[in-house]
Amino acid sequence: MNIAIMMSVGCQNLWDELILKNEIQILREKYGRDTQFKIFTYDLSDIFFTDEHLEYLEYFPIGIKKPKNIFRNARNYYYFIKTIKWADSVVIWWGGIFFDNETGNYSNPLNQWLFRTEIIKMLKKEIIIFWVSIDIKYEKNMKLIKKIFSKAKEVYVRDNASFEFLKDLEIKSEIILDPVFSDNGSVGLENYATNFLLKKIEANTFFLWDIKGIDFSGKRVWLALRSWYLNNEKTVINEIIDFILNSGWKIVLLPHSFHTWDDSANDFKFLSQFIQPWVEITSTMKETYQIYKQKKIDFCLSMRLHSMILSQVYWIDFIAIKYAKKWDLM
Repeated sequence: MNIAIMMSVGCQNLWDELILKNEIQILREKYGRDTQFKIFTYDLSDIFFTDEHLEYLEYFPIGIKKPKNIFRNARNYYYFIKTIKWADSVVIWWGGIFFDNETGNYSNPLNQWLFRTEIIKMLKKEIIIFWVSIDIKYEKNMKLIKKIFSKAKEVYVRDNASFEFLKDLEIKSEIILDPVFSDNGSVGLENYATNFLLKKIEANTFFLWDIKGIDFSGKRVWLALRSWYLNNEKTVINEIIDFILNSGWKIVLLPHSFHTWDDSANDFKFLSQFIQPWVEITSTMKETYQIYKQKKIDFCLSMRLHSMILSQVYWIDFIAIKYAKKWDLM
């Protein structure tokens, strides 16, 4: 079995990379251990997940508005067509959410996916849309979504709102669990029924007193926080750090995104400003991942969904700071 995968990897986000890692495991269980994969990525220079049966290819298009990329995109288009011809199935995950309100090479990002799916169907290959969510703001784009999704043989979504949205468009889908719950094998899936979540708090109401009263004596506390969502975020985070240090806890900052071109999505750049004596930070996705996998952590204060999921599957107590509806997946 040959499978081409299109998803948002190569932007230095641990969430995306772990989705890919576990998605491949799920597909191997379905199609066989000898299944071959070719994966489209935005960055060939820093690959997180490697395997002897995997090959990474650069997306078409890349920076299509820049004239200097004309030969690069011509090459990428050639390998795009060659890969689709090679594949038995094409799995589309994108970045997890189908938006119609992002900027990019196209005025509407859905046009790019319509272009790709039309080529895939023209070459008579089956499409599987895997674990996506749909966030469509404009009614005119519902027709685009219907055109894209109606080409798929199988559609899997991650929330009930997306299921109902597609149902209204007469497109059949199935809700499935986040693939990262499989990261610790059957043990992680069993842990889904065991709740390690101590509290769930809205980001816009979170303050220091929300963690007071919890006994963390002698524990290693890790902060998986991101920018933009806490009120008075710098003040609040500094207060949390001071409280933890004054209580004699060990603390490490735990970035999940090291985004290469979007500073607003780069947890490492944001959290680095809070480094001080006795406050450390992980510096790569692999280092962050090993913190959970090797259970070097006793407690996590988390704004990242996949920090919460990794805490759950590796038996780590955590508090969830919620700023988006996807946190309801926990």
